[in-house]
Amino acid sequence: MAPPLALVTGATGFIGSHLTPALLAGGWQVRACGRRARPDGLPATVDYHRVDLAADDALGDLVAGVTHLFHLAGASSSNADQAQMQRDNVVATERLLSAVPAGQLERLVHMSSTSVYGEERALPVPVPEDVEPTPSRGYGKAKWETELVVRSAAAAGLPAAVLRPVSVYGPGNVKLLASVILDVALEAAGGAAALAVPAAPVEQRLVHIDDLVAATVHVARADDAVGGTFNVVDGLYPSSHEVAGLVAGQFALEVDLADDPDCGPAWPERQRLHEAAVAAGMVPAIFLTEQRFRFMRKANRNNRLSTDALAATGFCFTQTDLPGALARTVAWYRRAGWLP
Repeated sequence: MAPPLALVTGATGFIGSHLTPALLAGGWQVRACGRRARPDGLPATVDYHRVDLAADDALGDLVAGVTHLFHLAGASSSNADQAQMQRDNVVATERLLSAVPAGQLERLVHMSSTSVYGEERALPVPVPEDVEPTPSRGYGKAKWETELVVRSAAAAGLPAAVLRPVSVYGPGNVKLLASVILDVALEAAGGAAALAVPAAPVEQRLVHIDDLVAATVHVARADDAVGGTFNVVDGLYPSSHEVAGLVAGQFALEVDLADDPDCGPAWPERQRLHEAAVAAGMVPAIFLTEQRFRFMRKANRNNRLSTDALAATGFCFTQTDLPGALARTVAWYRRAGWLP
């Protein structure tokens, strides 16, 4: 029997760059696509297509013979406006699914986001997947509209599963927790004696890239995952103080809790430190956010999420040693030259 043929959209992104080698290691045939040129590190066995899902007409060759579609492609709020997010999430998904012949796919796994839940309305705690989403930001709205496209296809017979991951971290990530790590590294390189952190703690939610990839492959195989929507979060929920302490420890800094929520170097100083690091050879791959520690300062009233649905399919998280996983991530950034 021939191995399954997986199509990974958004293969040049963070999640796709980890999912593709995992599928190859598992014996899958892999076809991949993205809007950028073929990545240098992509294995030669991967059939890569450079394509714009929202505009290109020749999608028939892209989906020909595919048994499993891993749909990761889409614009995020980090580098796109609302029109771009609508185009690259909703329109692209509509066009992609319309190109797949009826009855061809054994499974569609769509990567959505917990941003669909929104923050304006208090939801049950922990938030179950069957609650009615009320996204409050543009990215969440675009992801929810995309889910509705997938649901419509599923109602017509497409065997689909939807994943809603929280903030994903790990080697190769360039935003969110990665931006926090960059902030701390820059301050340490600038001679900081301690790391100033706002005294009011904010609960965080994370999932390691390895666990998200494992969950993605798992729901592509599990029969009882068809028709399901699954939150993906490791269940640890560390505070911003805990995360800051772990990151600071990687750079030999102590944590200083400050009453000022805007503590630490101001934006001009952080820009100066960043420019000096780049001039000294640092690769500017990680996003430098204007608001210091922006990721860790965002409280979410619907932060805690149910993972009962995913557990019911037999999936277990393995990357739950946050100190160890974070240390390995920092070590990867250092080897890649992404930190000063």
